Amino acid sequence: MTRLLAWVAGAAGAAFVSCSSAPPPRVIAPSPPPRDDGRPARGGDRGASHSAALEQLKGAAFTVRYDRQESVGIPLPDGQRWTRVSFWGLPSLVGFRYGKGHHAIVAAYVTHVADPHAPGACTKSFEGWASPVAESFDIDVRYEAPQGFLWRDVPTSAQLVSAKTATLADRDGYAGVYATYPAWKGACLIVGVVVPSREDPVRAREVRDRFAREVLPKVEVRSAREPPERY
Repeated sequence: MTRLLAWVAGAAGAAFVSCSSAPPPRVIAPSPPPRDDGRPARGGDRGASHSAALEQLKGAAFTVRYDRQESVGIPLPDGQRWTRVSFWGLPSLVGFRYGKGHHAIVAAYVTHVADPHAPGACTKSFEGWASPVAESFDIDVRYEAPQGFLWRDVPTSAQLVSAKTATLADRDGYAGVYATYPAWKGACLIVGVVVPSREDPVRAREVRDRFAREVLPKVEVRSAREPPERY
């Protein structure tokens, strides 16, 4: 699962059963995860603790969090409890995890194209980079209907996806979404979110959908030029 989280922090994903076939979620009060010490972590919390963290993300107020170069701002629910992380082998502009149990992952990447404002250029550049990565990690990604929005008066969309790992060791599902932005001259910003289902696909999908509606349309680009550092 760690490899999937590393990839999807730049793309997205969750292929769990659909809402129509999943059992109704149990009533669980929202509760944030324990304080994150920032150290590397394997695996993730499951059961009631994961569901309670997802409930927290469904309703918590937003705080804008920035990369170390303060070039991009991303509004995050319960924002002060997200911890900056990096992803082994996949340098990012910024990455965040919600709790050491990886209840959700957010990451931003940069791709390069001749003209970021050309229709579909940013999306094609990202998917061309992400697809081989997904295949190398045995990730089955399925695309759902995108949700369009305006960013700086430019039409773009939040691409909803579902994904699952194909290995015997890890068959969990994930709900994901990503959006691409013509942020700088010759460069696109990609922001992706992944939420593990861990036996709670309905809540995972609800959190994913909140990011599509309330986070990705409000991503801030503060720098006039592409930030040079990756982490």
